[in-house]
Amino acid sequence: MDISQFDYAPLALAFTHVVVGVVVLVVAKLIRGLLSPYSIDQELTERDNPAFGLAVAGYYAATVIVYLGAAAGAPLPLDEGTTGVVRQLGFDVAWAFGGILALNASRWWMDRLLVSGTRNDQEIKNNRNAAAGVLECGAFIASGLVLAGAIRQPGGSVWTTIALFVLAQLALIAAARLYQLWAGYRLSDEIRNGNIAAGAAFAMTLIAIALLMMKATSGEFVGWAWNLGFFAFDAITGFVMLLGLRWVTDLVLLPNARISEEIARDHNINAGLIEGVLAMGIAAIILFLF
Repeated sequence: MDISQFDYAPLALAFTHVVVGVVVLVVAKLIRGLLSPYSIDQELTERDNPAFGLAVAGYYAATVIVYLGAAAGAPLPLDEGTTGVVRQLGFDVAWAFGGILALNASRWWMDRLLVSGTRNDQEIKNNRNAAAGVLECGAFIASGLVLAGAIRQPGGSVWTTIALFVLAQLALIAAARLYQLWAGYRLSDEIRNGNIAAGAAFAMTLIAIALLMMKATSGEFVGWAWNLGFFAFDAITGFVMLLGLRWVTDLVLLPNARISEEIARDHNINAGLIEGVLAMGIAAIILFLF
């Protein structure tokens, strides 16, 4: 019997996608538990570690983003009957599971390369540092966005997707390190001191940079020479535009205060949120309209 013959097929398939998504989240928790040096349930319930809760929330959000990237990249082929639909669902699940492994790998190198002199995992577990927790939350979501963009790349193979993900991750880390030089304060010191304003601002800025990386990896894969040139142009242009437009909007929206001083000196969470939201908003505008 062909599933495409039923009028309720789109609704049933949408429900199936939701159920599969829940299964993916459960598997994500199991894999996270196997690869983590500490117990998720213990940190969340027995120790009531808010920093760990922020990090895990980012991990689950990133898992959903990756699953959506896989599911939206290739719609279910109703015209190919039940066999085609089941096959595509299998591909979606395989991409999601591979993405979960990639997210856990990204946490390892993000902890070591993103902010010099600071290990988020140690700050989260040993010091219950919420600033490190919100930063790791943003790092997970940023990695999820980059991976979803690589998965949605049409015309490429699995190895192309892996290569684009690694390339975009390296560009994300490089851009984030450059942004720290421009921020006006030493981010590693602020994170160690538990400055949530600095952690939130930088976490949302990471997400903004990841949106630019998604734009840089968009478009059909033609060949490495063409796509790398396209990637470099979009990544560099987008980052420069982000910095320039952020500076202008800061002057317009907060003319009587310096964002860097409000964040570093006063630990002003309002300033941190405004900085982060401005960054994400500008990056979204560049992604969809530029």
